[in-house]
Amino acid sequence: MGGNYMKKGFLSVLLTLGMVLMMLPTTAYAGKAYCGTCGKWVGTTSTYEYKDGGYHWEHVSCAECGTNISNPRKKHNWSGTATCTSGQTCTVCGGTSNPNPLGHNYESSVTTAATCTTDGVRTYVCKNDSSHTYTEPIPAAGHNLEKVEKKDASCTEAGYEAYWRCQTCKKLFSDEAGTVEINNRMDIPATGHSYGVVTYTWSADNRKCTAERKCTVCDNVENETADATATVVREKSCTLPELTTYSVTFGNSAFGIQTKENVQTAEATGHDLEAVEKKEASCTEDGYEAYWKCNTCEKLFSDEAGTVEINNRMDIPATGHSYGVVTYTWSADNRKCTAERKCTVCDNVENETADATATVVREKSCTLPELTTYSVTFGNSAFGIQTKENVQTAEATGHDLKAVKKKDAGCTEDGHETYWRCQTCKKLFSDAAGTAEISNPTVIKATGHNLEKVEKKDAGCTEDGHETYWKCNTCKKLFSDAAGTAEISNPTAIKATGHNLKKVEKKDATATEEGNSTYWFCDKCNKYFSDAKAETEIKKEDTVLAKLSTVNKKETEASSAKTANATKVTSTTNKTTKSSPKTGDSTDVQLYVILMLVSIGAAAGAGAKRKLKTQR
Repeated sequence: MGGNYMKKGFLSVLLTLGMVLMMLPTTAYAGKAYCGTCGKWVGTTSTYEYKDGGYHWEHVSCAECGTNISNPRKKHNWSGTATCTSGQTCTVCGGTSNPNPLGHNYESSVTTAATCTTDGVRTYVCKNDSSHTYTEPIPAAGHNLEKVEKKDASCTEAGYEAYWRCQTCKKLFSDEAGTVEINNRMDIPATGHSYGVVTYTWSADNRKCTAERKCTVCDNVENETADATATVVREKSCTLPELTTYSVTFGNSAFGIQTKENVQTAEATGHDLEAVEKKEASCTEDGYEAYWKCNTCEKLFSDEAGTVEINNRMDIPATGHSYGVVTYTWSADNRKCTAERKCTVCDNVENETADATATVVREKSCTLPELTTYSVTFGNSAFGIQTKENVQTAEATGHDLKAVKKKDAGCTEDGHETYWRCQTCKKLFSDAAGTAEISNPTVIKATGHNLEKVEKKDAGCTEDGHETYWKCNTCKKLFSDAAGTAEISNPTAIKATGHNLKKVEKKDATATEEGNSTYWFCDKCNKYFSDAKAETEIKKEDTVLAKLSTVNKKETEASSAKTANATKVTSTTNKTTKSSPKTGDSTDVQLYVILMLVSIGAAAGAGAKRKLKTQR
């Protein structure tokens, strides 16, 4: 048992020793290892190869033959401290990959804040190594501009021009780019009320006209409707309509006088035409072409429409006797012509039919159709050569007529009658049918001013006057001279002179004479006023204070007498009270006698007055 125990102990020691040897580098056990090639324990050499961040390989080789004996994996033996840019170094294999470099761990902060116009600075500091820093600029933000729209001024409220406000720095600018800084917005003063142009609206029948003007800012409206006067300026005739001029005078002087001239109020009657048939000439008697006569105006016309007026009918002279007159009859298509002559007396006939040659001599236009000339040469020399010129072989296109309305003549400016212009050939015509061509429109001569003198009006106390002026009854313009050469907008005003007031003091009435209240009298206009400002006009009779009546006079005198006596008695009584009479003093007796006599007289007077009233 003891032997087994010793064996077991020995094996344990060997096992422990083997494990220790396995854990030690090759060099740790005296550089000895068993080489299979050499077949013996030999000295060894070691080289190292980096495997990964945790281990490296130890390549153990025979020092004699170089055979690789073993390749144990061993942990790195790290040395030093890892930094942002480098790791620890293995002292055995020299590897530097584990642990990896820490790398930068930057933390930023704003060291200088950016403004609208200046850059700021942001600084970065590595948490692993505060010596590692860098900076980068913070660009200026620029102004954060917000437009404040323009506010127009009203009649009563001021406005302001548009401007821009930076939401960041709160500065104000007059431009969108923020280049022109201002301290305050630019105010626009209130405009006050402003009336625009007066508009005039006539009724459909031109019997009334409404004038209106409004404030261009607050739409305050001022208007007036007035009746018009109508004047017929031209009676209707065969060719001309009735024309009427309407005139309106407004009570509000701001609207002035309005006139609507030459309004057509009745159509022209038109010609009452009667046809006079053509009369052929004979050998001995003249004839005449057909014409038309108006039964109203007696004018003559060469056409049924009455558009071409003539002075006299167109006579056809008598032919006289003639023999051998040749007549030529063309076929319907003008390709053949037959010549014939006969004696006008004996009717002997000679004829020949020949073919014609055709030549286009004019292309068709607005007014002119296509024309072709046909020519025939007869074998009989008596007939000679016959030509049918300007035969219409295609219709004219027709005028593209546009009416140019009649323009009435004014006082100084000519007008013209209605005419028509062809949009294609630009020719002018006096009729809508384009049958009467004209070189120029028919001129309506200017009428000249119809001036009426308005005499000078002197100014009064409260009413303005005016100097002498002339008014044209046609165009309503005003002139400062009789020749109508100096036009004026308004007559030259003569300002009101104002009252020349004189104060008349109050005078009390008496029984024999009237009085008057206080009043003021203007010796220019002879008017009376109750106040010094002449605001309240009165009549002369309003100032008179009536005489006092006789009864009132006597009662007044009696009342005065009583008052006087009472005063006298009171005075006497007071005197008596203050100083009592001495023995033998007769003053009181005299006073009593006087009072008694006054009383008797008063009673007698009253009785007489009542008697007088009874008799009356």
